[in-house]
Amino acid sequence: MALIASLITLLLLLLIIIAFVAFSKVRISLGKTRLVVGFYMALLFVSVPVFYAIAKPSTPEPFEVIEIGPGQYSYHDSQINAFYDAFYEGRLDNYEGAEIIARWSFDYQEERLKITAPDYERYSTRIVLERKDVRDGKLEVLSYAPKSSNRLTLANPPDIRLKDNQLEILQPERIHLETIWFYHDFTMAQFTGTGFSMKRTDYFFGDTVLYLRIPEDLLIDTDESTEHDIHFLNE
Repeated sequence: MALIASLITLLLLLLIIIAFVAFSKVRISLGKTRLVVGFYMALLFVSVPVFYAIAKPSTPEPFEVIEIGPGQYSYHDSQINAFYDAFYEGRLDNYEGAEIIARWSFDYQEERLKITAPDYERYSTRIVLERKDVRDGKLEVLSYAPKSSNRLTLANPPDIRLKDNQLEILQPERIHLETIWFYHDFTMAQFTGTGFSMKRTDYFFGDTVLYLRIPEDLLIDTDESTEHDIHFLNE
């Protein structure tokens, strides 16, 4: 909403500039000039409380900062840590800080299944395996990501393919994220000349995990690409 308020202010400013350009060849009296300036000052006066009134209040995401050496620090995100705790304990179904971003279901009647990740040198994801109490011949795969406080899904699920007796986990597309932040709102920055914006571009995969539900009698094989990423529940 704060972004909408900024855009409205900029749009009104643009309209005023267009009006000045359109009537630049017309002689404007001092009284009309004062009227335009007065209108703009009134707009600035009103826009500041409106800007902060419609901004949605929020709390900063908690980060724990630990000094690991002279001038060296380690940052721990408690929300991410809680997400992985729920993941390894098999509680993601009921955990409020996680969301399902993709799901797959495959019919599979073989006795063994090999789980592999051909792109593991560039991409890997953690996997939890849960055995069902039935032999239903179905593989269920869920891709989870932690919920962001700003309601953005900052993760892409991998591509999952069943090929013969292999379940392949393939690298997803990288997320292209451009962030812009303001030190001050535009109503102040236009006069101070500072605090307009900073821009940053990132490319990343995001935090994702896979949750596999398999028939109770299915035997699982791994290779070097997945042997250290799979965690078996209740085994």
